[in-house]
Amino acid sequence: MLTALLAVSAAIGTLTIGSASALTPTGTTMVARVTGATPSGETMPNPNQTAANYNVGGTDLGIVWEKSPGQYFIAFGDTNDSAGNWTRSNVLATSSDTNLADGLSFDTMIQSSPGFAKEILSSKKINNDEMTVIPTAGVTVGSRSYIHYMSVNHWGSAGRWYTNYSGIAYSDDNGQNWIKSPSARWVNNTTTWDSRFQMAAFLKDSGFVYMYATPNGRFGDVYLARVPENSMLDIGAYRYWDGNGWATGEASARPVAIGVAGEMSVAYNTYFKRYIMTYLNEDRQTIVMRDAATPVGPWSGEKILVPGNFTGLGQYNAFMHPLSNNGPDLYFIMSTWYPDYNTHLMKATLTSDMLGDNLISDPSFETQAQTPIMAPWYVTGEGGIDRNLGYARTGTNNGYVRNGSGWNAIKQRIVVQPNTDYTLKGWVKTSSNNTEGYFGARLPNDGAVISETHFGSLPNYTELTVSFHSGSNSVVELYAGLWANGDTWLQLDDVSVVREANLVGHAGFESQPTSSLTSPWYANGNAGVDRNLGFAHTGSNNGYARYDSGWNAIKQEVFVEPNANYTLTAWVRTSSNNNDGYFGARLMNGGAILSETPFASLPNYTLLTVAFNSGNNHSLEIYAGMWATGDTWIQADDFRLTKN
Repeated sequence: MLTALLAVSAAIGTLTIGSASALTPTGTTMVARVTGATPSGETMPNPNQTAANYNVGGTDLGIVWEKSPGQYFIAFGDTNDSAGNWTRSNVLATSSDTNLADGLSFDTMIQSSPGFAKEILSSKKINNDEMTVIPTAGVTVGSRSYIHYMSVNHWGSAGRWYTNYSGIAYSDDNGQNWIKSPSARWVNNTTTWDSRFQMAAFLKDSGFVYMYATPNGRFGDVYLARVPENSMLDIGAYRYWDGNGWATGEASARPVAIGVAGEMSVAYNTYFKRYIMTYLNEDRQTIVMRDAATPVGPWSGEKILVPGNFTGLGQYNAFMHPLSNNGPDLYFIMSTWYPDYNTHLMKATLTSDMLGDNLISDPSFETQAQTPIMAPWYVTGEGGIDRNLGYARTGTNNGYVRNGSGWNAIKQRIVVQPNTDYTLKGWVKTSSNNTEGYFGARLPNDGAVISETHFGSLPNYTELTVSFHSGSNSVVELYAGLWANGDTWLQLDDVSVVREANLVGHAGFESQPTSSLTSPWYANGNAGVDRNLGFAHTGSNNGYARYDSGWNAIKQEVFVEPNANYTLTAWVRTSSNNNDGYFGARLMNGGAILSETPFASLPNYTLLTVAFNSGNNHSLEIYAGMWATGDTWIQADDFRLTKN
């Protein structure tokens, strides 16, 4: 499949390859059993023999994190005893095994009595009250370890469950005892069950803990919050990704990746310099992977990590082992329902691909051969996949719609950054009687059109291009469709969506809603937005800083790839008395300067340029400011940051 994808990417001809390569998982295999007894006839290693040693006959999840150098915690979910009775909501193992090629060995499991793994987080075990408490993520900061857990009210249909709240528990005694924080909780709405932060994955990065989250169950999108490492239990210290920057309040959160996503894991791979996200896509019945150059994305389309037909095990989750974070071998723990409810160590090899800048999942329909349904593609009207019929532009498959009447379209939702430009491309051919074809971007569920191109009969595959601006939206729907008049059809292949190169959010201040700077812009000293005052370089708005003393600046956190070269530009003008202005990039919170240029009086807008290397940093601060002496001001507009 990888060969086909690479051929397709080359054929599309619209995707760029960054210095940090995007990734495709290949060669997924099962290495060893992690929990449970060895079934009759199974030949895989089973180093832990948890049924005999800890009375753990069945369990799931297996969330792994480093608790100290070379030492790991592994948290499991609902647990059966050796007789198959549900006795515990969760258990915890420790491991110092650093050679995963022959399996993952425990040092021990936390025990309440010899030979009986302890339930570390209590639950009422009452249906429609608190059925169970299940860990979803773990992280250690200093000597204190944290578990994110969900309190399950009741189980629903397949892939659906309903939580009272999610919260954080902590341990100061090497995992022997855990305390549920009474304040670090995200309470669910028990009428709509729609809190976005009920299941989580932790990522410790650059002094923060990033918390990727989904609603309860497996059908939600992925959201993001972060908190300073030492403030994990302070619910007021969490900031939520609003699509461009960080805001207070869970309601501010916008998706960073489209679900359907369940049982998620996120890590940073230093070998490839890529962030990796894994989860179960219940619609596809497949464990998938996305990757990105920064923790906020843009995240690639989904790539298959474990196919839905993988030996018929009913598999879910892929919790990555930290030992995978420094090389191409990806080890992860996967849960299965069959032949028994337990966990297994898996291995895949990560290889560079050329699809990372493409936000489309399954852009050429090639993985459809492995799934009985069309997700992540969906259809309005009548349509499907031409599999191995010789109709594809590249590879073996393509999408199609065909009907005698009405609107028929093939479509996919993606996450976009608000107020950002994108380019959509795809190859289309149609029946000779088509006169009302449309290719474009719109709001989800056949909503308002953002931008589209109209086409008639296309007897041969023809590349169509649509440029669109995301506006205030975080999710859009891409589509190719037609109004049928008699037997009318359309075939689609090799679709791509690529974001503009500028990494600055609200770069021209046009999307700033008030005269006060709002996310993603922030102020040092006295600064704000000139709205509709005629001071802008282009458009209606610009940023400004103005005061009679001290340092006053406009600034923004931007996410970058480590050890990469960037160019920052902006248009600036000042009051006549300015003689101490600075424009540049520095580490966060007024940290060390990476590069800056000084400027004095600029009576007209002047283009300033700074080149810098990001060093080992994943994010940094760009700024334009001045040291005021008397009433001093600067105005800045049209920022641009691009990777060289």
